[in-house]
Amino acid sequence: MTATAETTGSCRQKTTVGPASGAEGDNRRSSPRYRVDLDVTMASEHNFFQGFVENISGGGIFVATHALRSIGETVEVTFTLPTHDQALAAVCEVRWLRTYSETSDVPPGMGLRFLEIDEAAVAAIEAFTHGRAPLFYDD
Repeated sequence: MTATAETTGSCRQKTTVGPASGAEGDNRRSSPRYRVDLDVTMASEHNFFQGFVENISGGGIFVATHALRSIGETVEVTFTLPTHDQALAAVCEVRWLRTYSETSDVPPGMGLRFLEIDEAAVAAIEAFTHGRAPLFYDD
């Protein structure tokens, strides 16, 4: 499912997504998350790597990967939804990390918040998640 997307084109509108709530360091989610299983490619200034999107919302994604980046680092991601013909691309910020643990049954990875994403990509994510049951997180 991995593909690359062209992000140029005069008719595309980009949405710049701000902090999830009032404080920059606030860790509360602004959108419900939905379980998915998608391939993703990621690129930072000096690296190219791959992972799997495990959950998605209009505000960001969790990428299961051993190639963890630093919190605050900016990465470009590209992924394809099964209901969408074209790959979706976004610029994201690494918000949190889950490191590998032999005692855990969950994979390592990164929580990424969308910083820049096409409005059409947000609409595709919302259409894809519409009608699905959101994941429940116990605070």
